[in-house]
Amino acid sequence: MILWRHPSLLVTVVVCGTITIFLTVEQPFLWTLILWTTVAFIGAIWVKTTWLKTVLVNFAAVLLVLATYECYLWLRELNSDPTQMYGSYTIDYFDSDELLGYGPAKANVATAEKYHGDNLIYSVRYTINDDGLRVSPSTVEPELGCVLFFGGSVTFGEGVADDQSMPYQVGDLTDNRYRIYNFAFHGYGPHQMLAALEQGRVGKIADCRPTHIIYQVIIPHVERASGLASWDKHGPRYILVSEGGVMLSGHFDDEEVAPPWKKWLGQWQTYDTLFGRRRTANPDEIHLFAEIVNTARTFIEQRYTGAEFHVLIWDHNELSNHDQVLEALQAKDLRLHRMTDILPGYLADKAQFELSSFDHHPAAATHTAIARYVAQHILAYQR
Repeated sequence: MILWRHPSLLVTVVVCGTITIFLTVEQPFLWTLILWTTVAFIGAIWVKTTWLKTVLVNFAAVLLVLATYECYLWLRELNSDPTQMYGSYTIDYFDSDELLGYGPAKANVATAEKYHGDNLIYSVRYTINDDGLRVSPSTVEPELGCVLFFGGSVTFGEGVADDQSMPYQVGDLTDNRYRIYNFAFHGYGPHQMLAALEQGRVGKIADCRPTHIIYQVIIPHVERASGLASWDKHGPRYILVSEGGVMLSGHFDDEEVAPPWKKWLGQWQTYDTLFGRRRTANPDEIHLFAEIVNTARTFIEQRYTGAEFHVLIWDHNELSNHDQVLEALQAKDLRLHRMTDILPGYLADKAQFELSSFDHHPAAATHTAIARYVAQHILAYQR
């Protein structure tokens, strides 16, 4: 082959091919690995020098393993969510938010339909009020104070109607004697909760003194708090401080936090799975998560004397860092409520508590069960 007789020409072709791939093709690292593997194998067949043939064979084998794993990750991602979303949820529902990174468009009613093939999983409306919160029961004069809810899509009530979400049902179960504020939103973590509290967002919206603040956590909130969520690139970034606790330090996508080379490497799924956004949180990030939650508790206790901060945790143990996360929260001596205690039979049969086998968010009946627990065991409300 003429290319192997002219190494400089071979290098030029490979370099130009690699550049073309990165400029024009999705999954550029996968196709680059395939290109380099092909060139290395052909070279191993063509060259006559024994030592060079050995080098090229081993190099090609390593590249083939990397290409195979990259292909596996790509196919896994393609098949990870076989559902489709329809409705205004996909058009004008999400909006930018300089403090929290993103949020819902205010004063909006969004339709959301989720399908798996031709099978409808849910069809709901998300009503967002003028403050950018999902609507709660109307309470003119709350006799017993306010209850503030924080969390992600589980607390927000993804896949269920406005009046089926857990915070809304807590209001109903307490006869609207509390004013309910649902500060949760799809994909949020504890960093959005702490930023909304510290930077005055909560104080401007909640117009009565909170008696209870309830944060509902799933284990992946740990990764979200460290900026690993792909959808939350502009979220508030917290860092640990030497004297204990955390402090706000810009956003995840600030230039000094996310240099260009790291964004470029993020296109390499193998790197992203092992070291980037797709990886599991490390012990330092678990510690950061726990400190964010604890700092929120400290802020609440100092700002709202007598208010109680409670954490509801979905403590199912199939995630690798489950035990470490649970231990980190327990070490902070928080008022911790485990979902395995709230929902009897949850570990034995999770499916009965979920919307669908293709959407693991809580079903409406699960929201009811959790709301009943909150009303009876946290608010201690007796009808």
